[in-house]
Amino acid sequence: MEPLPSTDDLLRAMTVLAIPGDPLSIMQDLDADRRRAHLLAHIGAALVERQESLESRAGLSVDDRADLHFAADRAAAGGSGLDRLQAARLAWVQQSVTRQRGRRPDPVADAVATTLGVLVALLTAPPAAGPVVSDAVRALCGAADHLGSVLRAQPEPV
Repeated sequence: MEPLPSTDDLLRAMTVLAIPGDPLSIMQDLDADRRRAHLLAHIGAALVERQESLESRAGLSVDDRADLHFAADRAAAGGSGLDRLQAARLAWVQQSVTRQRGRRPDPVADAVATTLGVLVALLTAPPAAGPVVSDAVRALCGAADHLGSVLRAQPEPV
């Protein structure tokens, strides 16, 4: 098992990187593992924000960014578990879209969440091709078609 950063290490990282947020409020009433998880989530979000800004300033193309993140993911995953990292990110996006949607149906958010759910299922399916993977691919095609229909039906922004 990999060594986990201590709470003090994470607090230092937030200070050194000037990450916004009150660590005491973030950690309030949490056990040690949840404290670290919450602090890491705040650090991760701030780093993604800064990474995007730096990538834009550096003039990185979409391909350059994909290569950069693929290499970083491989290094972080130690050569294994790359699909797990990608599936975790997609699941987070799916949950974020679902939460932002609110209680009322939203055709775009619903189509995006469904499409992401199918992608997660494909990435986490056993490697052997079978009915589950075949069904997931058909569902993904259907979700993509639905998403395209929904987006085409949206009025053009003014």
